[in-house]
Amino acid sequence: MVYDPSRFEARRRGISSQYAAESAMNEYARFLAQQRGSRQLGEFQRNVTQAVPKYGRTYGKRGLYGQGVNSGIFGQALSTFGEESARQRSQLESDIYQQQRQYELQGAGYLANYERALADLEGEKARLIGDTATGLLNLG
Repeated sequence: MVYDPSRFEARRRGISSQYAAESAMNEYARFLAQQRGSRQLGEFQRNVTQAVPKYGRTYGKRGLYGQGVNSGIFGQALSTFGEESARQRSQLESDIYQQQRQYELQGAGYLANYERALADLEGEKARLIGDTATGLLNLG
């Protein structure tokens, strides 16, 4: 087989196009996940903010919260609520971070595949050039 650089150039462009498409899709999916995570955090914060007054009303109906009332039960319940809210927020942030990390790793995998495919192509090209040169030397 004779060395034809256009054949290799066409394959190189195909490899580059595939990498560009995969990377673009991954970055867009990462962007959407980031937006979704921001909305989830905002919604969580709104829910917590709206729940605190309801908490007070619930205990107020039972005479455990209000002006002049110093209830340890309400204080403990509010403390537990705060701790649980903080734990849930931390878990949500951790989940969002892990998802973003997954997209980063996927992007790194696409890059590694791209570089490996180019290296394989260059190796194939070098072997073909070497074989062609050997064939030409054997003719003489």
